[in-house]
Amino acid sequence: MNRIVRAALVSSLFFSSASFAQDAEFNMQVDVDDQDMPSARVKMKTTTNVNGEETTTVKVRGGGARMDVRVTGGTMESESHSETRTTETRREPRMEPRHEMPMAAEPSYRDCGTRSDEGCTMRRDGQYPMDASTWRGFYQSLKSENNEIVRQEKAEKMLKRVYLTAVQFGMVLDLFNNEITRLEVAKEAAPHVVDPQHALGFSSKWRNSISGSEYTDIITQ
Repeated sequence: MNRIVRAALVSSLFFSSASFAQDAEFNMQVDVDDQDMPSARVKMKTTTNVNGEETTTVKVRGGGARMDVRVTGGTMESESHSETRTTETRREPRMEPRHEMPMAAEPSYRDCGTRSDEGCTMRRDGQYPMDASTWRGFYQSLKSENNEIVRQEKAEKMLKRVYLTAVQFGMVLDLFNNEITRLEVAKEAAPHVVDPQHALGFSSKWRNSISGSEYTDIITQ
């Protein structure tokens, strides 16, 4: 506010010399070399009342503030105001780039440890059958077990967690000599065979036609 006061005083002193001009009105532009108030508009009006008293009104506008100075009969009254301008900036929402997860490509070739196996690249419930390394470990573990009851327990426990091809499934069934045990293992494994249509012919592994028919019902469910 000191800067605008200086502008007002400078202008009032300048125009005091022209107070003889009754009922006169002056407008001028005052440039001040100041970073906070680069320029000011000064408006002065001199009037004479009925008592012969001169009233000089100086209005200064600039630098975001205004000041009114009124001089009447040697008495000066001043009034200052601050002007605040509010600028509203609207920021557009920022659009984040979308990163799409790449879809997993189906393998062109998988080795399930069973040579040419059509079911090796098939899936069931979104799961692929055992790969060659897993299959060899699983099959060797069952084959090395002499007790068929223990072998059955191992097979059923493992087959609840893994998936297998029809070729792998047939090799597992061949490890069980007892047809009843073989049918029980088939019941556990059938829901995890990725290509059950290729295992329909395994019903011939049962000499008992009733068991063979039951197997067909299991594998086609």
